[in-house]
Amino acid sequence: MKNKALLHALRETAAILGDGTRVTIGSLALPVAVPAVLAGVAAFSAAALGTWLATTAGRTILDELRRRARLRAPRPPSPSLRGTPTPKELADDALCRPRTLAIRLRIGSRLADLAPTLDTDNRYDISPTGAKRIAGRGRGVKGWMEDNRIPLNYSTLMRYKRLAVRLRALLALDERLPLEWLLPKTPPTFPVPPDLLSQYTAARRRLTKLLRAHWNFSRLREYADNALGIPRLPRLQGTRGAAVCIPDFEGTRLENTKRELIAFLRDSHLPPRQEKLRRSALECVVTRLLSAT
Repeated sequence: MKNKALLHALRETAAILGDGTRVTIGSLALPVAVPAVLAGVAAFSAAALGTWLATTAGRTILDELRRRARLRAPRPPSPSLRGTPTPKELADDALCRPRTLAIRLRIGSRLADLAPTLDTDNRYDISPTGAKRIAGRGRGVKGWMEDNRIPLNYSTLMRYKRLAVRLRALLALDERLPLEWLLPKTPPTFPVPPDLLSQYTAARRRLTKLLRAHWNFSRLREYADNALGIPRLPRLQGTRGAAVCIPDFEGTRLENTKRELIAFLRDSHLPPRQEKLRRSALECVVTRLLSAT
């Protein structure tokens, strides 16, 4: 058999199914599993093999082949000095209990170092008339987690990454300095360059003070948002302490401080769902004002 693509597919299939039996095909010895479905795969023609790969078992194997191909695909290096984090590092972080604030920031820092190396570009489709539309996009962090089977929730990881990115902006860090190196009891894995040493020392001292003053994840996130001037979307439920409550048409409640609610009611550039909540809240406020008079 001189079809290199077919030989490559057989080799990868054998690696997936993992059996020690060796079958000689041409001049190349391949380790091939010998279940009943694959017993005669070496004698199949290309058309017969394509028909078999269209079945459920074949699609499963093709999906695994594509996953392995994505793992082997080259990626640009991370701009961070620590390098690109490995799946094992994030898998070990997922097993840490209790997951303290420092561990959450470490996970977020590693994701921030990983994101620039992943493909998130749009895929465009050009019609015969020349019209250009977005047909898809790169799989990014979520696809990387699925390929490497990282046992962490995607939404939780994005919260960690978002806070790490905002803390980097708050500390005015150079892109080469990872936030992970600034955490307490986390020495740099590589020597800090002389031109970044003063920035590293000052940023590490400031982050230590921030973690002492805002030891809770939510408090630290709120402080970073306020310091950077990032507006906060309204919280729908679960707020503790004194808050202004406005019932919503869906049965939930908007629980926020007066300042946050006033900014929310005045905002005219909101996503559709938030805009629906804003209109409902305005109707409720007007009804209360009319009933009070």
